[in-house]
Amino acid sequence: MFRFHLSVIAFLMMFSVATSVQAAEKTIDGKIKSVDATKRTISVIDKDKSLDLELSKNTKITAMKMPLSPNSLQSGQDVKLKYHDALGIVLEIDVLSPIQKKPELVVLTELDVNGEESNPWLSPDGMTIYYTVKEPSQQTRWVWTAKREDTESLFENPKRLIPAMDFTVSDDGLEMILFLNKGLYQTTRDTVEDNFKRPLRIASAVINNGFLAGPCLSSDGLTLYCDSMRKGVGPQIQVMTRKTKNSNWSKPEPLQLTPIGKMKYPYVSRDGKYLFCTGKDISQGSNIIIHSGRDAEGGFHSASVLNVDGITVRGIFPRYSAATNELFFAGESESGGELKLMVLKNFEPEKLVPGLK
Repeated sequence: MFRFHLSVIAFLMMFSVATSVQAAEKTIDGKIKSVDATKRTISVIDKDKSLDLELSKNTKITAMKMPLSPNSLQSGQDVKLKYHDALGIVLEIDVLSPIQKKPELVVLTELDVNGEESNPWLSPDGMTIYYTVKEPSQQTRWVWTAKREDTESLFENPKRLIPAMDFTVSDDGLEMILFLNKGLYQTTRDTVEDNFKRPLRIASAVINNGFLAGPCLSSDGLTLYCDSMRKGVGPQIQVMTRKTKNSNWSKPEPLQLTPIGKMKYPYVSRDGKYLFCTGKDISQGSNIIIHSGRDAEGGFHSASVLNVDGITVRGIFPRYSAATNELFFAGESESGGELKLMVLKNFEPEKLVPGLK
């Protein structure tokens, strides 16, 4: 009889523990409000209330049955979440929203030489890069080119093309406009495998008491953006047009923009929606500026300084590749020194810069 009572008591105790554990575990369909992978904390909105929970080392995180790390969790994601109500610890997270990769700044070390690399320019698919190199032993810069298989691959087999300071390349890769000897020059080649011909000066690309530099061809090759340097005026972004690729260029005219610093090195996205440039400021350095809100006259009336995670991105010659969601530019390392080619991966202007139109 005594053994029977002990068995009943043991069973009731085990049943009570199991029931309390099950009661402590709850599952919700919610949305991530915020997450800190370092502190291992997460806030989730469940209907109208917010839950602040902890991520343990044993928290199981998956998306479509594939395991994820806490660093992959992002605000705004829809999740199915199981947690221990009494302990406030997340047991399982199933991410239901698509994973959006965070912006990541990468130095293109595979193109690094003993010198300075600058002026990146990308083909429409983002797989071919053109850039300038100034080696210590050289008196001038040269334009180089290299290719990659995909966005995760390194650029390989760099090839030297032609001397130039600044330059721009047509979408088909057959035309190049260069800045040389304080003037803009034009050159072509028959195929992308051929060498460029000796450049000829663009007769109309002149301004009084100054010169034009930093050229940028539009996607259709009929508009040329550049920056001007004039005594007593400083840098100003100009625009030139032509009716066909065989026509002469018009005279330069100032482009209407919202000024932020001394703006140079213009680049207009291939869809014509954004104009990127560098706004030089003595106190802040070279900020990357994004212009939007294009008007009927071709100008841009909205401007924003590029910031990522609260950090201002600094560099020159910003070039946006919409095909690969990347922003290429030339910048200095944290310790300073020579310019190096960099790329901001997972770059989407509308999501990174609030208020773009």
